[in-house]
Amino acid sequence: MEFEFFEDLTTILTAALVVAVVFSRIRLPSIIAYMIAGVLIGPYVLGLVDAKSFALVAEFGVVFLLFSLGLEFSLPRMLSLKGPVFGLGGAQVLVTTTVFACVVYGWGTTIEAAIVIAGALALSSTAIVTRELAVSKQLDSRYAQLSVAVLLFQDLIAIVFLILVPVFARGEGGNIVGELGSALLRGVLLLTLLMSIGKWLLPRIYHEVSRARSDEVFLLTTLVIALAAAWLTHSVGLSMALGSFIIGMMLGEGPFRHKIDVEIRPFKDVLLGLFFVTIGMNVDLSVVTDHWLRIVLFTAVLVLINISILAVLARTMGERHGDALKVGITLAQAGEFGLALLVVAELNGVVPIDQASFIIAIAVLSMLVSPLLIRHVHRISDWLLNYWPGASVQSPEVLAAPSLFIDNHVIIGGFGRVGQTIAELLVTNDIPYIGIDGDAEVVRIQRLDGKNVIFGDCANSSILAQCHISSARLAILTFRSAAAAKLTVEEIRSTGTGTPIIVRCYENVEFDELIALGADRVIPEMLEASLIISAQVLAYLGLEENEINRQINELRKPK
Repeated sequence: MEFEFFEDLTTILTAALVVAVVFSRIRLPSIIAYMIAGVLIGPYVLGLVDAKSFALVAEFGVVFLLFSLGLEFSLPRMLSLKGPVFGLGGAQVLVTTTVFACVVYGWGTTIEAAIVIAGALALSSTAIVTRELAVSKQLDSRYAQLSVAVLLFQDLIAIVFLILVPVFARGEGGNIVGELGSALLRGVLLLTLLMSIGKWLLPRIYHEVSRARSDEVFLLTTLVIALAAAWLTHSVGLSMALGSFIIGMMLGEGPFRHKIDVEIRPFKDVLLGLFFVTIGMNVDLSVVTDHWLRIVLFTAVLVLINISILAVLARTMGERHGDALKVGITLAQAGEFGLALLVVAELNGVVPIDQASFIIAIAVLSMLVSPLLIRHVHRISDWLLNYWPGASVQSPEVLAAPSLFIDNHVIIGGFGRVGQTIAELLVTNDIPYIGIDGDAEVVRIQRLDGKNVIFGDCANSSILAQCHISSARLAILTFRSAAAAKLTVEEIRSTGTGTPIIVRCYENVEFDELIALGADRVIPEMLEASLIISAQVLAYLGLEENEINRQINELRKPK
């Protein structure tokens, strides 16, 4: 039995790898690749793997999917955009869910299944939308900010849907109202408990863990916290995914958010890949092949309804015609949150397998075409404006960009005394920067002071990628440790980027090696301090300024 599981796991990973490589070449989401791999090896095509044997893996995948979505959720951003979040986002979820629920119920299913399916289709893809907007450098545009606001509310309302699924699975007849009230009460109490833990207890735990300076301990701590939160919600009769999402949301507000994301990413990506493969394996291909024309038609209807509802709502709330259309086009697809909701509903027996397969196929197809829609959003919206009475083509309105979605900036590695001084000068001259520091306390204090600094290791390629090293004007490394500077310079240059690098080191002995590794300038702190003092001494002794500069420059040359 154990060897069969090993064979199945090897088959799944191999299929996922091959399809993911193919999809990456044509710039389509890996999520879609994993699901197609699952369809191919599942019981309805090649029959290489039994989907039921991987049900537990799917549940773990849901837990870590929701944990990662929680990390991406930003409560401060939601509050700063509270108008669009609760206004446009709330109206979109309410109207879209109501429309789809009526359509699905008329299609022929239970009211509980109709609500869950409608809720799943009302949630757009955070991963696809944010990735495409970042690639096209549109995150600072008005329509992108509105889209992010709607996504934030969708993430928030997904908590309600996650509470509903176990209630629908247990409720019978007149007991459904009582079950719902009890579940909502438990959900509120649990939310309060987990938010308190996330605010008061977890930061202290991570501060202690960070002192160990062990990536293994940090990763293990994160896994235990995510699984413990999932167990806690499951133990009170709620969805495991609910607990992982809430605790991820709380961790996403702390200074360890980027470090957590980086450390858990390999483990999370493997589980998520397996999760989406199992989704594909559970898709009844006969449903797809028998009703492919209906699936294509319903996907088109889904996209058009989403565009229409969001465009009308955004325009009603005072947004310009072009921005309103672009929001609708950007959020026209279903998303990974909806897929997770459908899987949870199917595992709980709320949505039958044939209906789940049909809806998943529609959701996947909408996600497949979504990148193309977002990449051509300006052309599509300009074309649609011709058919909107009173509308005209407009230029995009630019808002302030989020701190990590910037380019032409300076990266400061190490945010101690030297890094803070450099940051102040950059701010004075209106030059954007991102600071990185491995000391949690330094990060906490500087963030309280409004500094744009994150917790992480500068020599980590994922941290550098999140800080957009390839589009930075300059990287300044202010470490006292020459070894840390060498690792970071080597890592930056291994990415192939030509971003200039200035290194501050404590002594002069590492100068040549740092230059050889790719540093553009190396400034030995002790040497510079002694040269500045020497220049002052010579000036007081009456030497000419030109002669002083000549002698100082001579001493600066590497021996």
